[in-house]
Amino acid sequence: MVLVLFDIDGTLITSGGTGRKAIAAALSAFCGTDIDITKVALGGRTDPAIVRDCLRLGGFSEDEIPALIPLCLEQYAAALENVIRPEHVTLLPGVQKLLDTLASRPDYYLGLITGNLEKTAYMKLGAGRIASYFPCGGFGSDHEDRNMLPQFAADRASAHYGLSFSPSKTIVIGDTEHDIKCSRHFGAWAMAVSTGMSTHDNLAGLDPDLLVTTLDETNTVWPFFESILDR
Repeated sequence: MVLVLFDIDGTLITSGGTGRKAIAAALSAFCGTDIDITKVALGGRTDPAIVRDCLRLGGFSEDEIPALIPLCLEQYAAALENVIRPEHVTLLPGVQKLLDTLASRPDYYLGLITGNLEKTAYMKLGAGRIASYFPCGGFGSDHEDRNMLPQFAADRASAHYGLSFSPSKTIVIGDTEHDIKCSRHFGAWAMAVSTGMSTHDNLAGLDPDLLVTTLDETNTVWPFFESILDR
């Protein structure tokens, strides 16, 4: 059996910048000044880490920021809920077919590993009509450090499915260096896809166990999955 953990933005879906706009609007309102979100690194990072950087741009001190992060995250979640709609979310190439195939196989189990808050993760997946594939995961609301999230995801998957998942039987799929690094930290297999913010060449330089251009490359993806299943 294999646990397959998917990142969301840039891996499963694109939301046309809706999330970026919502967090910029929410944080600008909270800080009382326009926050230039282009000055904040977004790809693959957790929402608490992104909010921390936004608060720094807003002029708050390091002593003030920790108590403000939960308030800002609540405001961001509310802002996203008000604007996210199905028409904003597009499934990336190969996603629907891959999820359907994995869900039909009794030896593969699905979960999430994402920097999104749990609440906002399911808002996006719900708008993309794929939330039902993912009963559990590790989220930005669990920990600010993305390297900690695979353990949360594996623990929740074990509790949900009633099975024990080892890192050697876990695949993390994502589109940024942070997905690869957190996979390595956990000891899982790292599969990268260049449908997001990182270029194919940049991802290749991080030496993932598998790198594909899109998740539609089933002739490459399935042999990789099956090789891990058979170990």
